[in-house]
Amino acid sequence: MTKAHKLFLKWLSQISLITFFLFLAYDQGLVTKILSSDKSYITSLILILFVLVSFHCAYFTYLVSDELNKAHIIKKSLLQENVKLKIIQNNLILTSKGEVSEGIVCDYFKDLIGLKKNGVSTHVQILDSYLKKTVGYYEFGWFCSDVMLKLGLIGTVIGFIIMLSSLSDITTFDVTLLQGVLTTMGSGMGVALYTTLSALVTGVLIAIQYYNLESGCEELFAVLNQISEVSIDSSL
Repeated sequence: MTKAHKLFLKWLSQISLITFFLFLAYDQGLVTKILSSDKSYITSLILILFVLVSFHCAYFTYLVSDELNKAHIIKKSLLQENVKLKIIQNNLILTSKGEVSEGIVCDYFKDLIGLKKNGVSTHVQILDSYLKKTVGYYEFGWFCSDVMLKLGLIGTVIGFIIMLSSLSDITTFDVTLLQGVLTTMGSGMGVALYTTLSALVTGVLIAIQYYNLESGCEELFAVLNQISEVSIDSSL
């Protein structure tokens, strides 16, 4: 039996683990150390972007999860006798459950039933058109993951610039001067390494979330395709 919102619950389990490990890192002082050591503030920008993108993923994961619920309900209902999909006053009605709420599934079956009544036998083109609409849901996540990696590389370059710029101040082998140079070099190395670390970690965590969303979109259209192939003609 299909569990309600299993896709969104999977995302919740992922974000719960991510939140736990971030809290653990904060409790150990690692997050504070990374933020305070990054003079370029790129790490702060990466973390803010990570939070915003996670909210974006949460919204569209819930949206796709809700559509998956409706698709599975329609698929299961159409296997029963005398259950049909009808359009009444521009509303999609499943005779055993009532009106189907607005969304991808509702719009798809409205268009599909209209085409079937007009004698069109294939549903592939209309399915592809709806598939393209959802591509943007998860492609934004892959784009943001790539942006985070690029920000990490920028931070690495800035860190090496800070580190190497201190060498230009060396005119003598004075011990006090060398101590200051080494401190500046250590600060630049910290910027380079911490920005790279934060970019790699957040990029991977974003990729995990959007892989879940992409899998949900693929499952949704697999179910819609199955209904269109097997059940829709007998329901008209």
